[in-house]
Amino acid sequence: MAKNNSKEHTRERIINSAKKLFAEQGYQKTTIVDISRRAGLSEAALYEYFQGKEALLLMIPDIWVSELVRDLDEQLFGVKGSVNKLRKYLWWYMRRVEQSPLDAKIVYLFLKTNANFLNTEVYSNVKNFYAYLVDIFEEGREAGEMKADLNSRAARDIFVGTMDHIISRWLLKDMSYSLFDNLESTFELLVDAFKANHSN
Repeated sequence: MAKNNSKEHTRERIINSAKKLFAEQGYQKTTIVDISRRAGLSEAALYEYFQGKEALLLMIPDIWVSELVRDLDEQLFGVKGSVNKLRKYLWWYMRRVEQSPLDAKIVYLFLKTNANFLNTEVYSNVKNFYAYLVDIFEEGREAGEMKADLNSRAARDIFVGTMDHIISRWLLKDMSYSLFDNLESTFELLVDAFKANHSN
């Protein structure tokens, strides 16, 4: 049992070391030597846990996104109405990004430009995470809260694209402001494009 705990602790140390180095100096400039030194291990010892740098790049966001997927059900529990659910989804997700900037940086600036991203487990989790939005838009359409002819998948793509832009810009500007600056006005613009027009 102690041996397993020790191995798990070492694995976490490697992941955290890689996460910090990728965020500090970029994925391309970081080497296995850098990671092993930061983790206090030999290169040979590191290779007992991970096949290489790319394996670490793919593992880091998988842990983070898996946690997000598990938490989302709890966050949306008891929230009534599709607009309220969209607001909760957006505000909660932006808060999680602000709380985990290293994970967000790896996902948005390094992982999504990796050619193998679409073939990974983390991509499957990302798809599940965004599938909640399709369900919310469908629920809103069926309840008459959203436009009757709304294409839920296209609406999802617009919503996700807007989130991606907001987060990527924030990261590229060194997180020098809050993600919540102007978020309300952006949300209102988005939702007005989706909502049913109920005449008075």
